Amino acid sequence: MNLKNYKLLIAILIIAGAYACKKKDESSMEADKLKLESLMTEIKGLSEVKCEISEDWKFRPIGTKACGGPTGYIAYSSKIDTVAFIQKVNKYTADQKTFNEKWSIISDCSLPARPEKVICENDIAKLVYKD
Repeated sequence: MNLKNYKLLIAILIIAGAYACKKKDESSMEADKLKLESLMTEIKGLSEVKCEISEDWKFRPIGTKACGGPTGYIAYSSKIDTVAFIQKVNKYTADQKTFNEKWSIISDCSLPARPEKVICENDIAKLVYKD
């Protein structure tokens, strides 16, 4: 093998290695994102129960933006297993923070409005904000 072919082979190996690493990172990021989405689906499933008496409902922040603060708020009934629910919300928030740091996620630094209360409307919990 002459020097020209050797250099070409080295260049091809370097490019292929860099491409393989990039693909691995993209698939790992997608896998991490799917885990977050799965946990959010689970959390929503726990919180989406029939809303009859608004006094039975509370809300809490969920998620974390890259520059801090929650991504939003979620309503939940005090009649569900609130300890398990809050643990899942806290896990989601911590996992989202890890995701943001791991993948260098950026976001706007605005904070979502904090709801005032939860009301029941057509058997569905609805967060109410100041006008």
